[in-house]
Amino acid sequence: MNRNGAFYQLIITADDYGMCPAVNRAIEECLAAGALRATCVMANMPDYAEAALLRRMFPQASIGIHWTLTLGEPAAQPEQVPDLLAPDGRFWPAPELRRRWLARQIAPAQIETELQAQYSRFVAVAGQPDFWNTHQNVHVLPGLFGLVVGVARRLGIPAMRSHRRITAPRHGSTLRYYLTHPLYWLKGQMIAHWVADAARQGMRMPAGVVSAPGFGPGKAAVEQIVARISWPYHAPAELVIHPATQVMPELFGGLTESRLREYEVFRDPALAQRLAAVGVQTVGFEALP
Repeated sequence: MNRNGAFYQLIITADDYGMCPAVNRAIEECLAAGALRATCVMANMPDYAEAALLRRMFPQASIGIHWTLTLGEPAAQPEQVPDLLAPDGRFWPAPELRRRWLARQIAPAQIETELQAQYSRFVAVAGQPDFWNTHQNVHVLPGLFGLVVGVARRLGIPAMRSHRRITAPRHGSTLRYYLTHPLYWLKGQMIAHWVADAARQGMRMPAGVVSAPGFGPGKAAVEQIVARISWPYHAPAELVIHPATQVMPELFGGLTESRLREYEVFRDPALAQRLAAVGVQTVGFEALP
């Protein structure tokens, strides 16, 4: 709570709705508990259509699109997006997609085609997205960041995830972390420049996304993490989680057990009250200035 008695605001967003039933059920339970106020939908994955129920079940929640270019099959016709697909007809994994983009082996028009196809699917079941981001932050690359921002603007999506880093290390100060991890700091400066350009184009976004080095994978230690954030900011901060009711190794990659821990923490109805007790109010994207 700041010196005027007002709460610091935090958007907690659950990524990956639509990936599978284990993720959908976990996110729904966490939304019902109250601290979670936003989720984003993978419109190319098998269980995306369940998003049709989200706005009715959770009218307080912000529902966004989680554009996906590195998992599953395309929403567009495969012949429209061949550069994005491995020989098995599924998207290249993230490292290969990034390599191919930087090597100029992916036509920008094919990216736009796939983003439009996923957007159309999303709108058909859930209406206009409240915000957008990408799975595995794959758009955070030279040239690709601006391309995706441009598509979102043309589609009228009003807000996006800010990739400015709000660094909350478990040990030591933020400055010390920057000094001991200069490449992390340098990448953050580059991303902040891209984010500022998106803001000049009219994109609304949180102050930044919380990075919590030293706390391990996931954000289950949310109460300890918020205590390490250097408040205040001009807009709500965003903390991103990936809960699931069970482990699905073939889908989750490196985020496995951390999803179960996040599910247990964020499904607790008392979490919002505990955060409020230390001056942190959880909100959705509607709170953006």
